[in-house]
Amino acid sequence: MTFTPLNRASGLRKGRLFRADVARLARPFQAIGRKYRYLTTHPGFRRSPTLTLARLIRWRLQCTLGIPAILSLPEWDARFYLPPRWHGAGTTMIYALRSSYERELLHLSRFISPGMVVVDGGANSGIYTVAAAKLVGPSGMVLSFEPGAEAFSVLRKNIGLNHFKNVHSYRAALSEKEGKAALYHHEGGPNSFSLGSLGTSGIDFEGVTTRTLCHALQEEAIERIGLIKLDVEGAEELALLGAKPIIAGSRPTVIFEVHAAAAKRLGLSPTGAWEFLERLGYSFFSLTDRGDLCPLNQPPAGGDVINIVAIHRKQNS
Repeated sequence: MTFTPLNRASGLRKGRLFRADVARLARPFQAIGRKYRYLTTHPGFRRSPTLTLARLIRWRLQCTLGIPAILSLPEWDARFYLPPRWHGAGTTMIYALRSSYERELLHLSRFISPGMVVVDGGANSGIYTVAAAKLVGPSGMVLSFEPGAEAFSVLRKNIGLNHFKNVHSYRAALSEKEGKAALYHHEGGPNSFSLGSLGTSGIDFEGVTTRTLCHALQEEAIERIGLIKLDVEGAEELALLGAKPIIAGSRPTVIFEVHAAAAKRLGLSPTGAWEFLERLGYSFFSLTDRGDLCPLNQPPAGGDVINIVAIHRKQNS
């Protein structure tokens, strides 16, 4: 059979449409594959695979039935509330792995001492806030920042559940200036959002306040801090810019997330936070499963979302 040019063009269009349909159908399976690989390579899962899988099944059942969870965190003699509507990857992993959720959380005591002032930027439900509040003790303080309305409500619930008097919470996003911004909800989740839009139509957002860390610390009459933890979906560089004087003066340890795609959505360099801290004299590390520091000589490549520990060279000498 001989195809006319029109038939060939029509065939090409049909081929492109077919490939697009296949790609669309494959996305959910690719996402499942990524989650499976993440779970099975996680050190917490490798330590207790049967317990982890049992917890995953139980949490899915609780979410289906609308039953909230109150977890016991014996490492910090604390309790932790999770609402059943939150069945995304992060919340599910907290339920399944508890204090082993992230290496940096499991080994947080390495970086915090009693009496220290700790900043939790992007606190979400407050797992780091709860751990830090226990570790700094009554003589220390945790400043916890969470812009999302529903996430902030859960954060406040976890502060109250543990009767903390040493936590000051702010419904605000840490940034380089005081003002207002749109907080975009992603993946249809009540606790998955950022200051950068995915650019899709009909996406939900809420108006939020932006704060600089320096202004917040001035209001609290705090002159020195020991640790900053940042998980702000690509806005880490902005949060650090708003904290430059206190970072230069206190030289706190900084635990920050590298999320290249999220940074690009804000028009920022994926390595902006790294370069900012490097100019201030910081060295960079990843944590091993045992909590040992592994030096990093350059920013991580690729699209993986990972945590970096930054320690000032004068603190590390």
